[in-house]
Amino acid sequence: MSQVMSDWISLLGLLVALFGAGITAWAVILRPEDAVNIGVTRWAGETDEENLKLPLVQNLLASSRWAMRGLLLISIGTAFQIVPIVSRLV
Repeated sequence: MSQVMSDWISLLGLLVALFGAGITAWAVILRPEDAVNIGVTRWAGETDEENLKLPLVQNLLASSRWAMRGLLLISIGTAFQIVPIVSRLV
């Protein structure tokens, strides 16, 4: 296999990995309103501000923040791997 073909396959693999990481993170990244709807019992507070303080809602939001950080790190790492391949192909 030639070096150019190998680079194209590597580039495609990295792009697919990045896309897959985005889909995975998208499943757990929540807006505060979504966390309230999922994590609030029916005996909750009257306002979203009160409900955002509930432990389950806080746990959902923390998981969402870590998912966003993980996606960011995977994106940065993938970009670092893509740069040399693209520079060889151009």
